[in-house]
Amino acid sequence: MIIKYVLPLSLLSASFMASANLRWFDIELIFFERPTDSELKEDLSAEDFPAINYTNSKDIIAEAYQELQNVKYKECMGIEVDNENGDQIDGLDQPAISSDDVIETFETSPQINNGDELDNLAQLECQRYSNVAELDALPLTPDALTFEHTDYIYLLSKEQLELNETVSRLKRRGLTPLLHTGWRQPESNIRNATPMYLYGGKNLSAVVNKSENEQSLEQMLNEYTQFGQSEAIDLNGVPQNSDINAFSNDIVNDFETFEDTPSPLLTEQTWQLQGKFKVFIRRNYLNIEADFDLNELVEQTVDNINFTDGDNGLALQQLTETVLKTERFSQFRRVISSEIHYFDHPKLGIIMQIRRYNH
Repeated sequence: MIIKYVLPLSLLSASFMASANLRWFDIELIFFERPTDSELKEDLSAEDFPAINYTNSKDIIAEAYQELQNVKYKECMGIEVDNENGDQIDGLDQPAISSDDVIETFETSPQINNGDELDNLAQLECQRYSNVAELDALPLTPDALTFEHTDYIYLLSKEQLELNETVSRLKRRGLTPLLHTGWRQPESNIRNATPMYLYGGKNLSAVVNKSENEQSLEQMLNEYTQFGQSEAIDLNGVPQNSDINAFSNDIVNDFETFEDTPSPLLTEQTWQLQGKFKVFIRRNYLNIEADFDLNELVEQTVDNINFTDGDNGLALQQLTETVLKTERFSQFRRVISSEIHYFDHPKLGIIMQIRRYNH
């Protein structure tokens, strides 16, 4: 009977010991854009690249920003934050409050006292930290808290990175760094390793959506103006056709719906640099597997057949449209810890170092 309970406890103890003895590594990466080679005749971009599969990948940058924002929120609200042990930070203690909610509260609740108003304003002010998806561009080195633990995979802070001088040398040579970041993770085999979803540079989705929103609003306002001018106005200045009021409401509703609709040109998030990076142990050696897209929005001229009232009835018209140009970087290679590795591509360069984390 005793053996019946000793065996499971022994296996559980062995599992804990194995977990505690896992090697942990710091992976640091620098991505930089290479200048276009005038002698390179081959077009490396393609429209038929299979989409990178991000299944089971970890958006470590967004997680780091959320952790940082939670701490900033609590500190701004006067809540004591104890993060010395590297405990994972819980979600926000207070519900999200928008400026519309605060305004509506002030307008519809005259009985509210000044203390409540100040509390609402304080919460609103403390939540003015943008999340990653709202940024027009990601900082070269994404912000992160400084941890020293092995409880879970996390992004390294600026102070924990060691290749800062390399970034400076790249800039002095006229190269453009897009992303300089790193993370801490345990050793794992190829099957169990977690791919890191990484991105940097410009947030193309934000750029395109903002441009299309502005164009859409201008177009809707023009339609509204033309519609209003076509209506007969009585002496009191009220349109005889009351449909104009319904039309104006439709304009507003349509624009609000459009703002929440991602551009058909891009995915919900498309960055200038975007891909995944996986580090794993294979046959007792460190290996990396990387797939990245270098994206660019370019203007190209297309021919469009236009119907006219001329003799031929048809005319060839040239239009300009925005297209997404993508170049793919893929790499599968064995690497050595502590050494600095360089991965080459005509348009993209990657510098990497994997260091053993002594904990």
